[in-house]
This record gives sequence, structure tokens and C-alpha cells, in this order.
Amino acid sequence: MHLEGTIRHETAVALCAQNGLPTPPAYEYSDLTGFLAVYGAVSRCMVTSQDFERVIFEHGQVMAAQHITYAEMSFNPSLHAIDAWIDGVVRGRASVAREFGIEIAWLVELVRGGPNAANERALDIALTTEGVVGVGLVGDESISAAPLAGLLERARAAGLGFMPHAGQVGGPDVVREAVEVLGATRVAHGVGAESDAGVLQLMLDRGVCMCVCPSSNARIGLKPNFRKFADLGIPLVVNTDDPAMVPTTLERELAVAETTHGLNREALIAAAWTHRFGRRR
Repeated sequence: MHLEGTIRHETAVALCAQNGLPTPPAYEYSDLTGFLAVYGAVSRCMVTSQDFERVIFEHGQVMAAQHITYAEMSFNPSLHAIDAWIDGVVRGRASVAREFGIEIAWLVELVRGGPNAANERALDIALTTEGVVGVGLVGDESISAAPLAGLLERARAAGLGFMPHAGQVGGPDVVREAVEVLGATRVAHGVGAESDAGVLQLMLDRGVCMCVCPSSNARIGLKPNFRKFADLGIPLVVNTDDPAMVPTTLERELAVAETTHGLNREALIAAAWTHRFGRRR
């Protein structure tokens, strides 16, 4: 789940007005390109630490209504200038814990093909910000992420997990690189591996967990066979991805996974606890 994708549209409108930015677009899209256009514009509405604190607290209310007690959420520093906003990330996390009893653990996103300085900054934020348990990876899947291996080693040495976006729209080679070259133990989406028996076996052998997003995939026209992965024994968990923009909730994703895709709800929940990067129960 991306923090930027939890921003309620009415909140985005208010924050854009407050920060002197253009009115954000409606959450209307039918493919990944359209989604990214909306996502980029809306993400930039969070400018101050108070903006971040507000968005985090509002999504805490959403999670509390679903009886969620633990969530791993990512954010992308390349979308946000300067660094004063990081205090809002820390305060927002604390307020959600205090008011709702929900533990938020953060993943900080690197960007494929992004400037080295920007990715260095993201890793520095990951290594110095309270509550960070891992790093993520986003961006154009046609670009190799191999040049980021050094940064990922530093993250791993500090005890952080790694969950790249791989195989969302890219093919099996993207997933193979994520696992073989970059050492991913969890993959966001991963559905591009469906057609390659060798990559599927690699994921199974390495115990790689797939973090799948049924409604988010469907919204951009993807129709993966999640049951194929589950039947092979690859662990799956379901996620909301960008719940305000899809829109969806975790309760809905569990229901869709069970009724539409034939997945086992209890197994999905158990895998979420097993494969989380934060502390064990």
C-alpha cells in the first residue's frame, strides 16, 4: 500500500488549495499511464509535515474501521521536495498508534532509472527514520534495477527488507532480476512471471512471497491467474495498493480474492503475518 495512494480526493483538493497547487484530477483512469498521471499530481499535494500527518491519520481511521492492527506502507521521497515533511511521517505514525492501536511500518521507495543522488537520499531516509522496516522499488520496469544493487546491500546490512515492484506490467525477466540479482524475498504484483515456468520455480524455490492487488490490477486492465501461483505453492498476500484511487479496502480485496479468484482467505492472512518485514508476533 502506497501512502500517496491513500489520499482521499477531498483531502487532495483541500491540500492543493492550501499549498497553491492546481486542483487535482479526478481519480479516473483505465490503464497504468492514466493512473500514473493522476498519482503524480495528487502525490505532490502533500508538502508540509502537517499535510503528511493529516493523510496518515485519515488513513488510520480507514484502517481502524476494518479492524486492521498492523500495516506496511510505502512512500516515495522522489515525489516530495526538501525533507521537513519527514517529521509528519513520524508524527502521523505515532498518532495512529496512539489513537487506534495500529502499528504502521514503513517501506521507503527507490526508483528504477532515477538519479543516483535521489536514490541515495531515499536510502538515507530509510536508514534514519523511525518505523522503517524495508525499502521498495518503483518505476519503469523496462529499466534494469541492477545498478541499485549496492544501495540494496546497504539496506540489507541494516536489517531492512526489500520488496520491489516487478512483473506488474513487465515480463518474467523483471521478476527473475528482482529475485536472482537483487535478492527480493517479497515481490509487489509479480504477475508477469505467470508465463515462465522457470521463474515460477525460482520463486517457489526461494520462498518468494507475491503481494498481489486484485482490484488495482483489474482497474488497469490486467487479468492475472492468481490461483495458478497459489496452486504451485507460491505464498500470496493481498493488498489494496492505492485504496483511495482504486478505490478499495482490505476487506474488499480479501473478499474478491476469495470469491472471484478462488484463494483461501485464512492462508492469505497467515502469509501476511509470516512474510512481514516488521517484528514478529
